[in-house]
Formats: sequence, C-alpha cells, structure tokens
Amino acid sequence: MVRTSGGSIEVTGQSGNQVEVDMYVRKNGSWGGWFGSDDDNEDLAEYLEDYDIDISQSGNEITATAKRKGSGWGNNKVSISFKVRVPKDMSTDLSTSGGSIAVANVSGSHDVSTSGGSLNFEDVTGTTEARTSGGSINVEDYSGTLDAKTSGGSIRVRDSEGQIAVNTSGGGITIDDVRGSVEAYTSGGSIRADIRSLEDQLTLKTSGGSINAIIPSGLGLDLDLSGNRVNTELQNFSGKSEKNSIQGSMNGGGIEVTMRTSGGSVNLDYHSGS
Repeated sequence: MVRTSGGSIEVTGQSGNQVEVDMYVRKNGSWGGWFGSDDDNEDLAEYLEDYDIDISQSGNEITATAKRKGSGWGNNKVSISFKVRVPKDMSTDLSTSGGSIAVANVSGSHDVSTSGGSLNFEDVTGTTEARTSGGSINVEDYSGTLDAKTSGGSIRVRDSEGQIAVNTSGGGITIDDVRGSVEAYTSGGSIRADIRSLEDQLTLKTSGGSINAIIPSGLGLDLDLSGNRVNTELQNFSGKSEKNSIQGSMNGGGIEVTMRTSGGSVNLDYHSGS
C-alpha cells in the first residue's frame, strides 16, 4: 500500500523477493531528499514534522505512506513521492491526491487512484481498478481485467488483452491492437479501436465525436450501430439497415457490437484475411 499527497507514485516489479522504497521530497518546486547541505536537511526536517511517515513491512504487505498530521492531506510547500521496486507477483493499492501514478511489470490485484495526475500501466497482469479526475490514462501490454476511468483526459490502450472497460468525460479514446472484450465510453471526444481478436462484446459510445473501429472478419455479430452516418460492409445480414442506423445480425449473430454517437459518424471495417 502506498499513500501520499502532492506527489507521484511509481511501482516497478523486479526479479527476486526484495522490496526497495525510495522517498523523494519536493519543496517549493525543487527536489530535495535526505541528503544535501545541512541547511537543506534542516528545512526538510522542519517541513516533514507536519507529516506522519510510515515505511514498513508486515508479512508480505509493504506500506509506504506520507500523511499530513491533523485533518487533510494538502501542503503546498511540500510534496512527497515514492518509487517502489517489488517482486513481480505483487498486488498494489496506490493513492495520491496530487501527482501521477505509474505501475510496471507486476501481476496481481491493483487499486489505483489519483485526483491530480495521469495513470500509466505497462506490462501489468491481473485485475485493475484505476481512477483519475485530472489526467490521461495510458495502458500498454496489459493482460487481465481492466476498469479505468478519468474525468479529465484521454485514454489509450495498446497491445493488451482481456476484459477492457474504459471511460472518460474529457477526451478521446484510442484502442490499438487489443484482444478480448472491450467497452469504451466518452462524452468529449472520438473513439478509434483496432481489435485483433474479439470476444463477448465490443461497445463504443460517445456523444462528442466519431467512432472508427476495425475488427476481425467472418465473425457472427449482433450489430447495433447509430450515428449521423453509419458506414460498414454487410454480409449474410438479417435486420434493418439505414443511412444513420443498422440493427441486425451478420453470419448468424453472436458477438454483440454496439457503436453509438450523437456527434459524428460510425465506421466499422474488417481485417482482411482474419
């Protein structure tokens, strides 16, 4: 578990079973630490007197927290960040109110939240719940179940597989080279999706832009497509097809494909030879 205010969190998996925790202190826009001039250390020590800092281990659980004493977490003079290196098979519980969070090369259950920065995941496996109200979300080489939401930025998921659900109210969504089941929602941008292998469902919805998706060909699909204009090629289709709406089944039906926008066009294409 890592908790801080005003700073970032970085967790990286490594071989072996050791845990290493580095803490960084930023004062008035410049980085300080436990080392430096005597005056720097005296100033930092004075500021840190206002914080309860705990870096400890209990069994298999690692704790690194920096919490301001009394009510609230904020202090505009100091931000405290953590860089943590853990065994690869390690779950995480990470929270900051003032910075970004990065997680890489770990496997487990991950609960990640920030109100003031971006979220970045790379080479992560497991089940992840991610929340930010002030930044973008970037995911690469993910495997498992992902539920990620932001109210203030774009979302990009690349080279990933599993059950992927993403939601933003303030930006576009890009899904590139993904395999599995995908849900993506935005009220403030367009959606582009390149799906290499599709399972269960593909749901893409926006009220503020166009939707462009490319999926494997030859699948049994249940289509629900609507926008200012809908463009796709229909084969072995049974249902209703109009300029701005298509509802029906292709190749006998099966996988649900829903693409809806009230602010642009819908374009559904297919990978050749898939």
